[in-house]
Amino acid sequence: MSQTWLALQFPHLALDLLTRGNGRPRDLPLAVSDGDARRPIVLDVNPAASRLGIRAGLPVSAALSLAGALQVTARDAAAEIAALDRLAAWSYQYSSAVSVLASRHTLLLETGASERLLGDSESLAQQLSDDLLALGYHARAGTGPTPEAAQLAARRGLHFASRSALQEALRTLPLQALMLSDAQCASLESMGFRHAREVLRLPRKALARRLGTDAVTYLDRLCGRRPDPQTYWRLPETFHSGMDLPAEITNSQGLLFPLRRLIDELCGVLRACDRGVQSLVFHFTLRRGKERLELGLQQPGRDEEHLLQLLKERLERFRLPQPARHVVLEAGAFMSFDARATGLFVDPGDPDSNPLAPLLERLRARLGEHAVTGLKGVEDHRPEYSWSERRLDEPADCRPMPHRPLWLFPRPQRCQIEDYRVLAGPERIETGWWDGADCRRDYFVVRDRAGSTLWAYREYKP
Repeated sequence: MSQTWLALQFPHLALDLLTRGNGRPRDLPLAVSDGDARRPIVLDVNPAASRLGIRAGLPVSAALSLAGALQVTARDAAAEIAALDRLAAWSYQYSSAVSVLASRHTLLLETGASERLLGDSESLAQQLSDDLLALGYHARAGTGPTPEAAQLAARRGLHFASRSALQEALRTLPLQALMLSDAQCASLESMGFRHAREVLRLPRKALARRLGTDAVTYLDRLCGRRPDPQTYWRLPETFHSGMDLPAEITNSQGLLFPLRRLIDELCGVLRACDRGVQSLVFHFTLRRGKERLELGLQQPGRDEEHLLQLLKERLERFRLPQPARHVVLEAGAFMSFDARATGLFVDPGDPDSNPLAPLLERLRARLGEHAVTGLKGVEDHRPEYSWSERRLDEPADCRPMPHRPLWLFPRPQRCQIEDYRVLAGPERIETGWWDGADCRRDYFVVRDRAGSTLWAYREYKP
């Protein structure tokens, strides 16, 4: 089977990391700077800054003279590399062969083996671009029969279905479409070359003398004459992603948009790894100090809408003591996830088909982790001491006793029942002499005139 490569290039990655926390484009001009700290230059700008005449390559001092309101943020190269790693994990749901080219801000996916499942590469490229835009990343996508051809296609917005299609396109593509330096392109133009196809016709030895062996190797890999092995990215076992907020957020509900993007990114990674998570931790960097929010699940999950619903419930009672400037989503060790097929009707014998778990998760998100608990049995004959609270993920560890009620009053209530009928009993309980709470009782199951079933006892010890 012939290989088909899909390249995803992120030309605005540094700017995306700065702006993806905001749902609407801002009118405030923004720029990312790079280079020497004493003489920084503009690396990228948003549309508002571009309309003011600010361009990449302009000195920051000159850009500030054009727009006094321009906000300039220094480039964070480490954050860009971390973002590419997260996006590689996210892309793994579309291909099991993903490579990260950090120096080019590019991801490479081998999609030929997935075409029967995901459709043709051109449609997949469009889908990936749209999905990445929903996460806040602007990507250029292109496909080709070789990794270098896919990268060339991404730069030009093209798709090469085969090597013959690539050769046909090279006839009209300019020299600047190739990954050659400005000096190499200038040298070729001085010799009368104008299109990429003309360069490929040159003898290899003559081309190596003029451009160097690296350029020849690149052209051979572009056309598939030489192997181009890729180092494939490895799946992670945890997730850690954050984003700066374009403006300080004072209302917890204002956090929904950036947090939704982080949850969508996490769930894409989980689908790629075929894993789930049982707990999420959100960290907020405030104007002064930090804040933390946790979400817990009954069982491992990875559904965006369910996680977002739990987050909404939790945010309703979450208050920010200070305006938030930065948010981070952290998920611990990934867990095995069993995606069972769901039926139309609930199977009482199948715990995975029981709708109780999502309800408990929503109650815990709304009321708090410790407000919703389970019950477990304790080895004690006295009813008031025969149970205790437990975490919902702990086993109940109790033996069913059908003749006893499932719930007791906090304190026994004296009663005087007329016209009753004894259904069961007496059951003698005489114990507790060792801890000072000894009792001597006879328990009966009775039914009163109204038809209510009661569990009553007579205390013989004063």
